[in-house]
Amino acid sequence: MEMKMFFPLLLLVCSVSTAELQVQSDNDILSHVRQTEGQVEEAESLTEQQTCTQDINAVLREMTALVAALKVEVQHLQKDNEAQETQIKELQDHNRVQAAELAAIKVNAENQVEALKRDGEAKQLAFSASLLASGKGYTGPFNTEITLIFKHVVTNIGNTYNPNTGLFTAPVRGVYHFEFHIYGHGSTNPTSAVLIKNREHIFTSWTHQSAGGQKASNGVSVLLEIGDVVFLRMWANSWVADTEDHHTTFSGHLLFTM
Repeated sequence: MEMKMFFPLLLLVCSVSTAELQVQSDNDILSHVRQTEGQVEEAESLTEQQTCTQDINAVLREMTALVAALKVEVQHLQKDNEAQETQIKELQDHNRVQAAELAAIKVNAENQVEALKRDGEAKQLAFSASLLASGKGYTGPFNTEITLIFKHVVTNIGNTYNPNTGLFTAPVRGVYHFEFHIYGHGSTNPTSAVLIKNREHIFTSWTHQSAGGQKASNGVSVLLEIGDVVFLRMWANSWVADTEDHHTTFSGHLLFTM
């Protein structure tokens, strides 16, 4: 009787123990599964983080390489710009030099043209004038030398003789020929004149007799520089006369340039 009751009870205990063990086992398995899932999620999260980090690093490396390439490109561009600026400056300097050379050539050409023009005009230089503008009369005597101004101009090709001052001015370097004739009446005073080049006495005409008309003349070929002046001066205590027939004259012309 007791044995019969014990056996079912043992079976019940075993069943309960088995159930508890099964429950415990299920709980352990579930806990392990959850733990495993957490580890898997953690591993996946770590893997994702590592992958993201790797991607970021790769992007950073690419950006670094790109920046380095851009820096190199910028340096090349800067060098190219500097080279271009140097070339532009050289071209500008060259252009300035060429402009200066062209200006100098232009000035030289203009000077040559002007010189040729002057030379062409200088080949046609001649003048001739008598002392009085009109009528007849005497000049002098004076106690000092005076410049004779020949006012009646017959020829003045090149306008080198000035009838207001009596001066002939050489426009070109060359050899010129001058002639002068002076007329007077006999008296105690002589009739005379001297050809002056700048301040230098060149040739003189002089005559002296007590009565009657008298005349003297002279001529010379002389080398003149540009700007040299030639004129006639009457000696002190001399006198000269002129009439409507123009006895007292002064003439000159260019023989050739030098």
